Parts: sequence; structure tokens; C-alpha cells
Amino acid sequence: MCGRVVTASGPEELSEHLGVDVVVDVLDGPDYNVAPSHQLPLAWTSDEDGRRLLGTAKWGLTPSWAKDPAIGERMFNARAETVAEKPSFRAAFRRRRCLVAVDGFYEWGPTERLAGARTERGRKTRQAWYVYRADGSPLVLAGLWEQRMGLRTCSIITVPANDDLVPLHHRMPAVLEPVDWDGWLDDGDCDRSDLESLLAPADDGTLARHTVHCRVNSARNKGSELIEPVAPVGMPVAASDQGTLW
Repeated sequence: MCGRVVTASGPEELSEHLGVDVVVDVLDGPDYNVAPSHQLPLAWTSDEDGRRLLGTAKWGLTPSWAKDPAIGERMFNARAETVAEKPSFRAAFRRRRCLVAVDGFYEWGPTERLAGARTERGRKTRQAWYVYRADGSPLVLAGLWEQRMGLRTCSIITVPANDDLVPLHHRMPAVLEPVDWDGWLDDGDCDRSDLESLLAPADDGTLARHTVHCRVNSARNKGSELIEPVAPVGMPVAASDQGTLW
């Protein structure tokens, strides 16, 4: 799954990176710990003139038919295997696809050295990791969007994890490369199989990761220090280990 992301890149950088024609609206500022129900930056194609737009949407897709908008709180991820058929997502999959642009995302999982470890209260130890593109560019994810009663909402599509990430979780967000963006955003009558072929695990080596402080566990913490590398939970920080965690 993908339930926490970092949105640090500004609208100018994202506009240039995504080839945006018009900026509709922007985030209030950088957020290093975005949880569902908060705003994400995304790009989509205008159904009026075909221009590529950059704007924001509440994370958690509310289907157009939903009587209760709160249903969107559970719809922050869509599985690639069922997105074309599930009632909550199938209309958006056909006509309202988008690029969700983030700097990285967080995942929680055990480390090899901490497998089976427990806290003082007997709870299993979980290590927070920050995952991002190895080349340092924004991470562009396959997404869906809807607009209901003036509120734009979105969901991030997930796929099976690649070999790099499967030690942390069995799912990962669907990463789109620049060559795939036009095909994903095409609002014409796209072939379902062509779209589904874009939803695949990222090639091994595309993403990098390192362990981060447990302060990221609380979505109330928002600062840039959250993505700084730290030693794994319970391990001493040796001078020789600094900067070489991953």
C-alpha cells in the first residue's frame, strides 16, 4: 500500500518536470508527512482543450455516485488488478486518470537485524523507511481523480512490490516513467489492456531507500528532518555508518 508521502517540490519544478500547460492551484507549501485526507499535487488532461493541468486533490477518492463523501477516506489506494472493474474506481479508470507527483513515500517493515525484535511494551518493532527515486527526480505515480460537488479527490494505484521493496511490504505504488505519461493521461477511448500494461512494478534499481526516525509515525510531524537517514531502531550510530545506511 501507499499511505504516507512527501510533497516537497514546488509548482515550478513540477510544472517543468511534468510538461504542464496550466497551473490550476498549488499546495500551501512543503509537507514531509502527507497522510490520506490531505492534499496531493497531480497532473491531468483537460477534457475541454486537451491541455495538461497541474492542481491539487484531496487524497482519498470519492466516487461520483457516493451519497456520503466520507467513503473517500478509505479509497486512498486502488489495486491495479481490480481498478478497471471495482465500482469505486472503474469510471475514473476509464476517463479520469492522473499523475500524482511526490518526492517519495514511507513504508514500515522489519530490518534484517531487527527481525522479531520487540519494544519494552512487548510490541513488535517496526522500522520506518523513506523510499524515493534513485536519480533524485520527483516520483510520478499512476493515479485516478474525481470531482464531486466542487471537491477534487484522488487515489494512488498500487501494484505488487518489486524485489527491492518486497522485504518491507508486498505492495508498492505504480511508478510511471516519462515515456508512459502521455498514454496514461490520454482521455480518449484507450484500450484497457494498454492501460493495464503501464501498471507494473518499478524496475529494480529505480528506487532507493533508507531508514528514518520514528517521528514519521505521527502524521502531525511535518518537518524536513523526517527524511534524514538514521540508524535502524535499536542500533547504535557509529561514525563509520553515517551516510552509508542504504
